[in-house]
Amino acid sequence: MLRGNRASTSAVFIFFLLSFVKEIQAQKFELSPFIGYETGSKVYTSLGYIYVGDGTDYGGIFDFSLRENRFGEISFSHMMSRLNVDDGTNELYVCDLGVNYYSIGVLQVTRPQEKISPYGLLALGWVNYNPQKEDISGENKMHFSLAGGIKIRASERIGFRLQARLLMPIFYAGANFNSSTGGTSTTISSTSVAFQGDFTAAIVFVIR
Repeated sequence: MLRGNRASTSAVFIFFLLSFVKEIQAQKFELSPFIGYETGSKVYTSLGYIYVGDGTDYGGIFDFSLRENRFGEISFSHMMSRLNVDDGTNELYVCDLGVNYYSIGVLQVTRPQEKISPYGLLALGWVNYNPQKEDISGENKMHFSLAGGIKIRASERIGFRLQARLLMPIFYAGANFNSSTGGTSTTISSTSVAFQGDFTAAIVFVIR
């Protein structure tokens, strides 16, 4: 099993987290549980195309203010999916697959004092592909993401958030979903960028 560079991506994640924490000045925080829909993706492998299916995703977001219109953001999302391989003749089911995104980034809000505030988000982190089959190993890969959406303020403490996000996992230096019994081995042999998207709705709880 190739674990990717989990240690290096974790170090980057922690570095940015510590950098953001040091910059916190205003005591405003937002907690946002969300649910939505995540699209599938495909990447070319040694056996053909590997497909990660689409499905419902859910998770949580923690925002902390850096200034009036800028927030640091930490988020997690989870989706249950399927891992399939297309060998050029048939598309073969491999296993059920958990897809977990861990992200940290910067969110920029426009018109923060208005009831409806558009925003943009740039983030990075890692994605964990977790096969739901004991004899197939998983993968951890770095990802970048871009997002845009709106925040709707219902009161001083409660709001709503609608978001569309582009997720870009990077399969640098290859990856391998490998079965310990020798029955399944799917290798990504070159650097590739996959694309997924999600569309989510969240309730925002404001803490001051």
